[in-house]
Amino acid sequence: MNERRDSIYAVINLGSSYLSGLLAYKGSDGRVEPITAHRIPTHGCIRQGCIHNIEEAARLISLLIDRLSESLPDGASITGVYVGLECRSMHAETYLASIQLGEEGRIVTQDDLKALEDEVNQAKYSGMEILSVTDPRYRADGKREYTPRGVRCRQLEATYQLVVARQNIITNVEETITKRLGLRLLGIIPTPIAEAVATLTTEESALGCAYVNIGGGTTSIAIYQERLLSALYILPLGGDNITRDLTHLNTRLLESDAELLKLQHGSMNTSVSKTLQIEATSTTGGQSKTFSQLDINRYIDARVREILKNVISIIDEAGFGANVPKGLILAGGVTQTDYFYDTLRKLRFEFREARLRRDVYAEGVSPEFVEEYASVIALAWGAKKEGVSYEVLPLETLMEERPEPAFSTIEPSHPSPSTTSGERLEGGYTFHNQTDPLPEEYAGEEEESREESRVQRPSWISRVKDQLTEIFDTGEDD
Repeated sequence: MNERRDSIYAVINLGSSYLSGLLAYKGSDGRVEPITAHRIPTHGCIRQGCIHNIEEAARLISLLIDRLSESLPDGASITGVYVGLECRSMHAETYLASIQLGEEGRIVTQDDLKALEDEVNQAKYSGMEILSVTDPRYRADGKREYTPRGVRCRQLEATYQLVVARQNIITNVEETITKRLGLRLLGIIPTPIAEAVATLTTEESALGCAYVNIGGGTTSIAIYQERLLSALYILPLGGDNITRDLTHLNTRLLESDAELLKLQHGSMNTSVSKTLQIEATSTTGGQSKTFSQLDINRYIDARVREILKNVISIIDEAGFGANVPKGLILAGGVTQTDYFYDTLRKLRFEFREARLRRDVYAEGVSPEFVEEYASVIALAWGAKKEGVSYEVLPLETLMEERPEPAFSTIEPSHPSPSTTSGERLEGGYTFHNQTDPLPEEYAGEEEESREESRVQRPSWISRVKDQLTEIFDTGEDD
């Protein structure tokens, strides 16, 4: 590629409801500068984050690529893409690597750290593929060390989180991208990790929180402590369950009509009048139907509460109930449901709506664009290899200015946490080494063991779980 051309990155996110794509430049500071973005309904070819119908998925991705390509300069074409994945089998496996440094001990060297990396690099899980390896948590003679190089000890341990997914799911992605579309698969990036890394503040990721994305087919839970991923879970629950629930209203509905009803009239407000009626038209052009707004809201409210109850139960049962003091950072289409945050406020715990940090994208990108395409912006932020190639063109053409995105102005950014994620590349997966120690103001309590912190720290998890259980069982609000 001609060196005088700017690098353009291409990313696609495989959502259960929509395929999203983005082309972007990246500034010298790494901020994403969007050129164009599009999204296309999946029409069922992707289920719970997995490619179900390869032929239809290839057709839709090809259409998405064509639409993105319309904004490229002359002589440029998309030749490789990163793919964001959030599928039902994805989760984090804990891997412990260790080396013995002799009975008398010795000073830890860079070669020792490399030996730990080499060990985890050989890890294998039957039927699974490793997509990402997080930065390690080091312990020297059982004591937490943030930068162990130069420390004298007898035993050095490193605990990694390995993000894995079923091999057949990865094979379907490779079949679709490389064999059907003839594109280079530059990497498969776990979307929940990319989003969390681009969203969480230093305080949230250091003290402990859970990034939760309630999407169409899945709900992801990424738990962070000490600025590192501690656990990842994907639940096969989301907005599609709400849609299927609404097909069972007193007047039966097609799923397409139930989806439209959910989007146009859905709410979690169960205090509306019993006499309030709404009229809904069919997507097939059939006769309009009348429904009780209260009935609709009750269906939606019950299902969303059930999803929230599952999220909180998983955090608690996995042993992190006392280790997420910064609460939940919430993203995904379901969280945009009317009265969603009003419902959470009744539960009285710490949460906030997820927003990409300002250091992730360039100034001039509109907040509306960022909100709609947060996932692919986060994926582009982590991209390392360009996905657009250029033909050799005459000199006068090369001297033309590149197209500039025209978005409304935004305010300056604030600092980001140093949490990073790995990406699956053509040659395997990469490591991202943590070199900066945890800020002193966040490090004190983290010297305790997890067992000690469970006892000593108050937990809001049990209280909220009990509240959700009571509300879900009785159908009454506090």
